[in-house]
Amino acid sequence: MTAVKLNLPPIEKGATYSHTVYWRAADKTTPIDITNCTAKMQIRPTVGSDALLGELSTANGRLILTGNTGKIELAIASTDTGGLVATKDAVYDLEIYFPAKTIRLIEGKVTIKEEVTRG
Repeated sequence: MTAVKLNLPPIEKGATYSHTVYWRAADKTTPIDITNCTAKMQIRPTVGSDALLGELSTANGRLILTGNTGKIELAIASTDTGGLVATKDAVYDLEIYFPAKTIRLIEGKVTIKEEVTRG
């Protein structure tokens, strides 16, 4: 399976970020069962960059997988978005880890927007 291209809505520094993706089978209605899976998503300035702008995972609570519904929630608290570096067109991908395989589900661009109001 090739990762699906999906540009995410911008992440605004200092604001709570939430975005939901549903993983469906080829018929576009049957949800993929992600029970007992884990996941990780990394955001970098470019594909080849060693610099990590942000990481979402089931381990850090920023990715929430909802079993047999195929629902994947991206959730970053406002205190965490405030620490991100503002960047236009950063890149990311999201991997789902099954017990016996890894799937790169989605990939694309995301902009991290600077915050004007502080303190």
